[in-house]
Amino acid sequence: MSAFFGAACCLGDGRLAVPARPQADRGVTLRVREVYAAALRVCGQRAGSLLLIGAVVFVPLGLVDAVPDQVVEVGGISDLSDPATFALLVAVLAQSVTVLLGEVFYSGAVALLIARTQPGERPSLLGVARSLSYGRLIAVDLLFGLGIAVGLVLLVVPGVVAFTWFALAGPLVELDGVGVGAAFAGSRRLVRGHFWTVLAVLGPITLASEALTNAALSAAHHVLGDSLLADWLGESATNIVLSPLYAVAAVLMTLQLSERLRSDRQ
Repeated sequence: MSAFFGAACCLGDGRLAVPARPQADRGVTLRVREVYAAALRVCGQRAGSLLLIGAVVFVPLGLVDAVPDQVVEVGGISDLSDPATFALLVAVLAQSVTVLLGEVFYSGAVALLIARTQPGERPSLLGVARSLSYGRLIAVDLLFGLGIAVGLVLLVVPGVVAFTWFALAGPLVELDGVGVGAAFAGSRRLVRGHFWTVLAVLGPITLASEALTNAALSAAHHVLGDSLLADWLGESATNIVLSPLYAVAAVLMTLQLSERLRSDRQ
């Protein structure tokens, strides 16, 4: 397992090489520490490209995320039959969805960037932009966020399960060229038997990102006041800086688990 991640990150330009796995390696399980170490190396090697793609994705989405934040901040939940309260609850749900909005799309873009860049080749961000499966990635992104939000609002546990089962759907759209339904089914298939490992990798990153985002928003509000601009800048900046680790870790696990599944079928 460590050999896989070492080889995946050994190229100077940060490209992931997916080596053939030896027969004896098939029973090895995914290790959280190795995923983190490999993801951090790739993030360091690809920092410029990852941040630039993040800016393209998360600056507009930061505004989308900031709007429900403003609605929630000025509202208060009282009588559920009150139209204003109902609107506030919708805003709360929208806020839950937009917290993860863009993560799946960004993961797909990162997967395409990493997988299609040849050794020694300068990454073509324009080429990535032209090749992205926009419709499928946006659909997966929205359904992923909505499913998690509904699950968290209802009983929490279903939201966590949905988050873990379908976290690899975005990379699969670009790596395997599959449709929306196949991406969700493929993610569930890859995660089977590795649920706790995938959750242990991506869960802390998501929680830490949310905590750091809240801290950045507090700082932005201190400087700019409780304004839409403060929320927009805070959301955008933190997503641009923090999302690469989530995306790269998701791509690494998708590559590793896909390779293992293919090996097991041989």
